[in-house]
Amino acid sequence: MQPDDRVALLDLENLGIARMRPRPMRAHLETVLLVIGPAHHVVAAYAAEPVRPDERASLLAELGVAPLIVEQGRDAAELALLEHARHVHEVGGRTFLVGSADGAFAELAQLGVVDVLARKHQPIAAKLAAAAREEYRLPRTGEPEPVPAPHSRLAAPAVAGPGDGGAGRRLGSRAAVAILTGVGLAVGQRLVDALLRGRH
Repeated sequence: MQPDDRVALLDLENLGIARMRPRPMRAHLETVLLVIGPAHHVVAAYAAEPVRPDERASLLAELGVAPLIVEQGRDAAELALLEHARHVHEVGGRTFLVGSADGAFAELAQLGVVDVLARKHQPIAAKLAAAAREEYRLPRTGEPEPVPAPHSRLAAPAVAGPGDGGAGRRLGSRAAVAILTGVGLAVGQRLVDALLRGRH
């Protein structure tokens, strides 16, 4: 993995997407991916009951996003994403886009370059805003045809390393499909680890 390979870490709860119905969820996720642009891989964390089938995981898989399913609990998704970021750093990654306004993600500045993705008028924690290189803004939840906010400070997404765009998404999709048969953070982390080793 190269230092400029972008890894996107999405907290679906914080982005206001996790509880949406399938159609608006798909529209919002497609907008998120459009704003992110080329990426080595995209991981989306959210809480779910492990014993129940979860259609969100299927939807994420269709879009080439690896679901990182965590147990219900305070800051569980955030902690899982931070753990994944530390693993990415260990294998050479240094460029992160975090889909959250939570100040805990300011920690990512110790691992490399951090960009922030948040809802249109969502307040971003001061320490995260200070740590971020650039900000992305998404429409408010419920807008019928979401598009990237025109006042975003970032004119164009950063470009990942050579050949990472489509290949990274396809690998992410395969990892996500595999996750559908498993449960919990441990399964998701092992599969994303395998994805990273394959790319390294």
